[in-house]
Amino acid sequence: MASSQDPGDPAYRRSLGGGLVLRWSTTADRAGCMMLSPLALQQQEGHESEFFVRLLEPLVDGAFYKGSSTDWALCVDTSPTQKPVESNNPESYVDKLRRSAESAPERVIAVVYCVPVEFAFEGDAVRVPVSNVQIVACKSTYRLAAGGPNIMDALFEMVKARARSTRCAFMVTNGLPQYYRTKGFEYALSMGRGLVTHVSALPPASPPTQCRYSLRRATPLDIPDLERLVLAPRATAEIFHAVGDTATMRAQLAWLLGQRPPAYSSPEDPVDPFFVLETRAAPEAPPRVVAAAFLRMYEPGSPRITVNPLLWDGAENASAVAQALVRELVQAVEALPTPDGSQTKVAVIRWSMVDAHPLRRWLLAHELAVPAPETSRYEHTSTWWVAIDSLPRFLEALLPALNRRLARAKGVLGANYTGILHIAAPRASGGGAVLRVADGLATVAPAIAGQAPAPNVSLPRVPLIQLMMGYAEWQELKALFPDVAIEPAVQPLVEILFPKRHLGSTMNL
Repeated sequence: MASSQDPGDPAYRRSLGGGLVLRWSTTADRAGCMMLSPLALQQQEGHESEFFVRLLEPLVDGAFYKGSSTDWALCVDTSPTQKPVESNNPESYVDKLRRSAESAPERVIAVVYCVPVEFAFEGDAVRVPVSNVQIVACKSTYRLAAGGPNIMDALFEMVKARARSTRCAFMVTNGLPQYYRTKGFEYALSMGRGLVTHVSALPPASPPTQCRYSLRRATPLDIPDLERLVLAPRATAEIFHAVGDTATMRAQLAWLLGQRPPAYSSPEDPVDPFFVLETRAAPEAPPRVVAAAFLRMYEPGSPRITVNPLLWDGAENASAVAQALVRELVQAVEALPTPDGSQTKVAVIRWSMVDAHPLRRWLLAHELAVPAPETSRYEHTSTWWVAIDSLPRFLEALLPALNRRLARAKGVLGANYTGILHIAAPRASGGGAVLRVADGLATVAPAIAGQAPAPNVSLPRVPLIQLMMGYAEWQELKALFPDVAIEPAVQPLVEILFPKRHLGSTMNL
């Protein structure tokens, strides 16, 4: 295949000198990508645990994320290979992968992994493609050497070019603010702090609640029900994040249920349990799945578990479901077999969920959980950073959602309202955009410097991204950022088109 000069093209290949080459991944890079990925989770290079390697290994399998084996922006070292470092446990899963990665003709030394996902806005009025940057890592020898930052800048340029070529409305990631801000990302979505259940502090159970529901391990036969639960909140969510196409979702659910290629299966690393909660309309009626929970086990027999995702059908009594689910989960986990035959005693359950999750308020109301401690506003697990590299493309993608907001505001705008927003934006956001409203519908066009109309909305990058994503209303942003300027005549229109929104999410994997 001939090389391409387009950084987003799968055939892109560029030399950085010294044997270093930029290119997109292939299936041959599986070991290199897997061994570098744990560094993104603060694992020490050369001491990666099998738990974290296996936790991240679905990202290189095309059955989990469609095309995932080719969605890694790589920097590889093509210089002659050196003798691999000797290992104390050469037959271990991790060391075999390490030897495979280090003996490759083109050794992966830096990665940025972006997976295509989908966001829905305004109760599924529109679904837009989004690029989710999930893994950013570089070997320390190269990161600390002269030119190390240039490697990462070049990789981010590749993923941004890929996002442009696939018409992504924006990009998202999470991690350290000091780093991602240098790549054009700003904090604009909150995944929520989540909740924590201390089992010893649970209030007494309510017998009528317990007997209405039963919990069991999910099987591949439950995939249609699980898919239904994943998508249930989308119809009412203000902003909703989940996996994209149906085939990918079913593949991910199958993977979580243990349907994996032999290379990804290990007796020493058992499949984490997925449970479904059932109820019956009558004793003789067939069971109906109303909720589900996937558990992340730190290790077999661990007293700590994490629930992600927590799914609910949106129809069953949410208060009763929350009460039944907590106690049933504790009993089910404590009944799981352990390698040494001892009984697991669950002490802590961490619920990874957004603040808008409908079951969250019921877990709190029944004193079944408390908010997780917050270390900072930019906590790694709850911070989502957004990059909008083309404001016109972003607004064009969201037009159906904007039109729905206009329709709800007819009582404020009137039937004959016309208006123009000329949003001045930084060059890094693709320049400004002109949004025209007439006959209850909006249209978008790129702004042309020096041409009418003159800008009447001006925001620096941070408040611009936060306003577009519904993280804050313009009045809040004006109080924080003096450079925010919105002419009084268009302030009501800005309030209608860009209100504060709450994020909903289920399959945040």
